Amino acid sequence: MLKAVILDFDGIIIDSETIWFDIFNKWFKDNHQYDLPITEFTKCVGSEKEDLFIYLEDKYDFEIDRKKFEHDTIDLFIELTKDIPVMDGIEDFIKVVKKHNLKLGLCTSATIKKPTYHLNRLDLMKYFDAITTADDVERIKPFPDLYENALKKLNVKPNEVIVIEDSYNGLLSANSAGIKTIVVPNYVTKHFNFEEAFMIKNSVKEIDLKGLIKSWE
Repeated sequence: MLKAVILDFDGIIIDSETIWFDIFNKWFKDNHQYDLPITEFTKCVGSEKEDLFIYLEDKYDFEIDRKKFEHDTIDLFIELTKDIPVMDGIEDFIKVVKKHNLKLGLCTSATIKKPTYHLNRLDLMKYFDAITTADDVERIKPFPDLYENALKKLNVKPNEVIVIEDSYNGLLSANSAGIKTIVVPNYVTKHFNFEEAFMIKNSVKEIDLKGLIKSWE
């Protein structure tokens, strides 16, 4: 029986990943005269930017100043996302989840400040039964820890949950926790191979939640 839906945050609720890519790309152009391709940027989507930094340092012999990167980019990101709209179709999808009396969780590799700020701003916080962030675990996506923590908070088993993700790291994390995952790729994450997903949809509007509930039963 389907008892809960767990949503990723970046790329599912708000499209912050496209903004981050533009920021990363500009920073590497300004500081390393390097045009960062999306295919390389995706190494840190849904996970940690350190994964990308290590890759670039090993491949191109860069010396990336982490403190300078944080100083140059964090305020810019906050400014560019302060009025970012909710992703198309997600608010209606959330309301359908609650209409069917399913629990709703959020599972993100971000720390708590960002999702809570945006969920409150968008008036979506009231729908969530549990929120799991990087503050709750030692290892973030692609490890299963975040989703395992979310299962405990929601008090459900892996076979009672469906996850909505947009990134390959998120898919690996949910699959490793034994949860079926619907992937909704966006402009950035469409470059991944999602053959291990339970389903792939172009939008949350395409997800037939009523049909999923019936198939679980």
